[in-house]
Amino acid sequence: MSASFEELTGAVDRLLHTLQYDRHTIAAYHRFWNRLSEFMAHEGILEFNRECGERYYSQTYGITLSEPSKNCPGDSRHCHRAITVLLDYQNSGTIYRRRLSKDHTFDESFQPAIGEFMAFVDGSMARTSRRQIRSRMESFLGFLTERGCTDLAKLNRQTILDYWKSRSHVCRTTQVYDAYVLRKFFDFLYQHGYTVVDNSVFVPNVMGNRKGQIPSFYTADEITTLLSNVDRENPAGKRDYAILLFAVRYGMRVGDIRELKLSDIDWNSSAFSFCQGKTGKAMTFPLLDDVATALIDYFQNGRPKTSCRNIFVRHNAPYDAFGEDDNLHYIINKYMRLSGFTDFHHRKHGLHSLRHSIAGNMLDQGVPMPAITEVLGQSSTDTTMIYTKIGIGQLRSCALEVD
Repeated sequence: MSASFEELTGAVDRLLHTLQYDRHTIAAYHRFWNRLSEFMAHEGILEFNRECGERYYSQTYGITLSEPSKNCPGDSRHCHRAITVLLDYQNSGTIYRRRLSKDHTFDESFQPAIGEFMAFVDGSMARTSRRQIRSRMESFLGFLTERGCTDLAKLNRQTILDYWKSRSHVCRTTQVYDAYVLRKFFDFLYQHGYTVVDNSVFVPNVMGNRKGQIPSFYTADEITTLLSNVDRENPAGKRDYAILLFAVRYGMRVGDIRELKLSDIDWNSSAFSFCQGKTGKAMTFPLLDDVATALIDYFQNGRPKTSCRNIFVRHNAPYDAFGEDDNLHYIINKYMRLSGFTDFHHRKHGLHSLRHSIAGNMLDQGVPMPAITEVLGQSSTDTTMIYTKIGIGQLRSCALEVD
């Protein structure tokens, strides 16, 4: 016999407490469950199931449970979560962390071409690049759908130029990448016989200014100020401090920090190892004293009790790993502002800017370029050469005296 609605909500309530959900969150769920219970009594519904949840949600908010959260009013999003935790538990005996997002599936009319193209991308490119390319393809194919052009074989120069005009508002760097993705896609279609014309020649040329850009850079004093503004007395602060140390001491990319596992730390040899997500290169670094101290403090006094094997986890229940697309920007942005760094229109302020900074500071200290390349895990010194633009001390040493 199926559990009653009261038994179901009671079981979910106990699990929420076990997972250490905030009491205010649990109370909010109960408010929505009470409304749902009243609806079931009014409609004569004896058993809760997905159909019941869909019916209540649709009648209350005029939208379905599958609607993306960003298209829904705030109250409906909270109700949506209150219903889905019941459905999760009813179907699997557990509760999943879930964020509603847009549908990332492509229209069937573009299959199998887009499916084969994305399979090619997935097999040959890093995860970050795959995500960026998928985003661009969603934009382009969405444009084609709105125009009623769902036959890729009928693509022509005018349609491509019309799409390009629709992207005129984006910055030059984005336009450069847009052009790269479109050319890659059109070349794939041509090479695999989906089009008889190589439409890549119709993509406008965009002159990028990557070589002329100066990487965002923070001095050693600014980094010291940044770290000093982290509140290391609370659990989240202990985590954030350790995250920032991995960025400023080793120049690690955010994805690599986010994916660090407990097993990556070798306490006996005071070192840690990981595989770079972007390059696939295996890296090993000594565990510096301040990093080791920060980790121990986090493990003993800050990290929530969880079965997750990632070193850094969320501090809101359920205590799980950060999402694979989470760039942790909100963490560093918080401490940038506390440190009084507000010139964000002149330099970037994500975790990657700290990677730039360690390179620039090493260059100013006279560290040879090959050594910097090795620390950053880059493929060649040509890639590292961009940091010579922020090696101010090195530039001064090259200056000629004026007679």
